[in-house]
Amino acid sequence: MNTKISDILSRIAELERELERELELDIDNLRSKFQYRIEKGRIAFERETCALHKKMRQGIVAFLWEAPLASLLVAPVIYSLAVPFVLLDCWLWLYQAVCFPVYGIAKVDRSRYILLDRSHLRYLNGIERLNCDYCGYANGLIAYVREIASRTEQYFCPIKHARRWSGPHSRYREFLDFGDAAAYKKELVQLRADLK
Repeated sequence: MNTKISDILSRIAELERELERELELDIDNLRSKFQYRIEKGRIAFERETCALHKKMRQGIVAFLWEAPLASLLVAPVIYSLAVPFVLLDCWLWLYQAVCFPVYGIAKVDRSRYILLDRSHLRYLNGIERLNCDYCGYANGLIAYVREIASRTEQYFCPIKHARRWSGPHSRYREFLDFGDAAAYKKELVQLRADLK
């Protein structure tokens, strides 16, 4: 990798760390503003906030009455993905349990990717909470899949593609340049060791 690209990537990494620090401060401010805290992994709202949330919640009948007919008709198609998502989730558990120990790859912590915390928002009715958890599960699962796949790729083929592509995963930056056989032979062992 050329020096200028390496320098830019270093600056990006530093900016990402700075962004993470700022996001944490922002979350702390939002917790105070919206009067909730996390105790032993559970979300707890202040009593007054809970009462306000319940007061603001729209009933399910009113929610369904106001929903566009097209939304109601496509809902079964949207939720039909739950079956392959759950199967994928189970298969990923098996994949990591069987394959990652063989290659010495650290397992991905599923709980860092799949967050189902929106169901604690009492201003959402049951359907809205189900929708939010479904989206949180689906998007978290896809992020989880991506991390597992990126670790697998780093172990077996940490080589950049010949052409640029949209949305490379975070590990891709450290992959070896396409066509650099010497680097592949020299650095593959270290890239694999980084996965432990």
